[in-house]
Amino acid sequence: MNEIEKKMAKRKHLFIGGGSIIIALIIVSFVLFARSYQRKTDYARIKQVNTLRVIVEPNTMSYQVVDIDSIAGLQALMIKQFALDHQIDRVEFINEPNLSAAIDSLLQNKVDILAWHIPIYNQMRQKISYSIPVFTSRQMLIQRKENPSDSTAFIRNQLELANQDVYILPGAFYRQRLNNLSQEIGDSIFIKEIQNAVPTDLLNMLVEHHIDYAVCDEFVARVLLKQPEYKGLDMSTAISFTQNYSWAINPNTPILCDSINAWLAVYLESKAYNKIYRQYTGVK
Repeated sequence: MNEIEKKMAKRKHLFIGGGSIIIALIIVSFVLFARSYQRKTDYARIKQVNTLRVIVEPNTMSYQVVDIDSIAGLQALMIKQFALDHQIDRVEFINEPNLSAAIDSLLQNKVDILAWHIPIYNQMRQKISYSIPVFTSRQMLIQRKENPSDSTAFIRNQLELANQDVYILPGAFYRQRLNNLSQEIGDSIFIKEIQNAVPTDLLNMLVEHHIDYAVCDEFVARVLLKQPEYKGLDMSTAISFTQNYSWAINPNTPILCDSINAWLAVYLESKAYNKIYRQYTGVK
């Protein structure tokens, strides 16, 4: 190798070495930025901006706007109390009927808490952090009450769901339960997802005979079925066991998660919580 070739080889090695160092510095800087951003999206950021951003499920059980200055719903009132107890002046409620979209917003740090009727599934622990259980509930089959003038089969047993169309909300965890139930009964259940729907949409479709079977959370259905327009509907057939339901928190916000859990551990045993729980669930 002549002198020129040696110099060129040396420059090449220096260039490669320098490039590797630059790439390493870029990676380190990105990691440090990501960690810094993560810290900014945790509890300290919430306190700094004095705002708690919460996605809520739009139904009379969870969240409902009464008028311009007032809201109702068990989940909404709990969130308001959490903010009050932590000296957070503003709660920004974001109405999102699609659970998959809601989880995406949570993971993208667009919101801080997902206050939804979310049953705890081990498969979801890889994506989201669960709070301690907020309450227990079941998933119920909603159908029209048995009536001789209605030719639709009235289902009393889960086995009778074989080869039936069952309607659910978009992105709901009900799909997973129905898939499991289909395997348990050894037959098909045809799951139909209604886009951009809320629980009242499913109930209205049942009343109007557009559909025959739907699945809804027990407490949500219990509240809605008290309304006179739904007196012809039945929710006596459960499709799941009683499950723990929790709020969802971004796994990158552990301080917020700890704060929520510490607060819930006390609040769920309080008279204030028992009062609103009985009010919205009808449980004595």
